[in-house]
Amino acid sequence: MRTFLKEKSLILNEMREEVFQHFSQSDIEAAVARLLVEVKGIKKIPFDLISETLIGVMSKTETYNVMTTLLELEKKVKHDPELNASMKDPAYNLHRTIAMSICGMYGSGASSLFGFVDCKFRFFFPHKRPKSFVSKGICALVASTASVVISDNVKEDYTQRNLELLESRGVKLDDIVDIVDFLQRPYTPDLDRKLCERHVLAVLRKQQTFHTVQLAIKIDSAVEQGEFSKQYNHIVGMDEGLFGVDESIATAIPLMYGTIALTNFGYLDKAKTGIIKELDSDHTEGKCNTFVDDLVCGLVAAACGRLAHNNVSTFNKPQD
Repeated sequence: MRTFLKEKSLILNEMREEVFQHFSQSDIEAAVARLLVEVKGIKKIPFDLISETLIGVMSKTETYNVMTTLLELEKKVKHDPELNASMKDPAYNLHRTIAMSICGMYGSGASSLFGFVDCKFRFFFPHKRPKSFVSKGICALVASTASVVISDNVKEDYTQRNLELLESRGVKLDDIVDIVDFLQRPYTPDLDRKLCERHVLAVLRKQQTFHTVQLAIKIDSAVEQGEFSKQYNHIVGMDEGLFGVDESIATAIPLMYGTIALTNFGYLDKAKTGIIKELDSDHTEGKCNTFVDDLVCGLVAAACGRLAHNNVSTFNKPQD
């Protein structure tokens, strides 16, 4: 992010210190440990691993943006009677909506854990107020940290399996890298294509990516073989515009890389760049690419999001 007024590491450290003034680091880590026991029965996770993971979650640009927003709103609500009155409404949910952007980067498991921590907030933090902007952010930090600890037990690299599945549907690594390069070059004219490839491969390495790739391809293939009901085969085979499940599945990948990646997905879904357009328009011999074209959108969007979060672009806005 180009708009940090100081070194990124200093800005992130200031944010962490401010968060820990509201909730101590040790209390947050203890909540993570309790969550792992309550939900997964995991009792022997070293606290230094939890601490390291928590700091890793808090070192993400997206986490910084979300937590800073929550911290600033926490200050504002004390001097804004209208906002304070709205927050007292039992139906008020915007603090949750903002906080859960952090969980989105760690998959649906983190979002589920967020719900558990939020509902049993007093169990984890008996002396804190559950209904505040910062409290919802803490729920997201606890849930996301626990989710990372759980997923880190999965050591397999899924890159090759994902590449093989994609090639079975005519999608090559270079096809994905081409679109990432095309989208990111306006921000950094001297962009190294190898950097684009590295971020694509990092997305393909993840287990959640594999599960998404596998399911999307299985549905398309099953439709081609007529394995589902006649009505469902017709809806998916015709790529019905109001169907939407294909996009829902594909967004599981960009959601791991923040809201900017999700924005990229929406653009690609409409622009149909590169092989995405080829897949979308190829209906020869009963071929069904309803899920795989959105899948490629998701992979590209995620790689662009990952690249953006890990590299400072030459320009903040795209240059013609």
